[in-house]
Amino acid sequence: MLKTIQGIYKNGKIELAETPEGITESLVFVTFLETKPSQWPEIIMQHPGVTESIIFESYRDELIPPNEIEL
Repeated sequence: MLKTIQGIYKNGKIELAETPEGITESLVFVTFLETKPSQWPEIIMQHPGVTESIIFESYRDELIPPNEIEL
């Protein structure tokens, strides 16, 4: 029987989102999904901006980093 459970790999360990029922020991395959960057690219942060957007540019230091895939 195949069972798929979502999890996250962090600091060398895999944390499952739930405990599989009826499985105490099993062979597993782990597939790592491509993640989105957690920081804005340097070319974006170095962009001088547009004079007409001075209000937006004043908040540049408060930009929230792009989200990673949330599991």
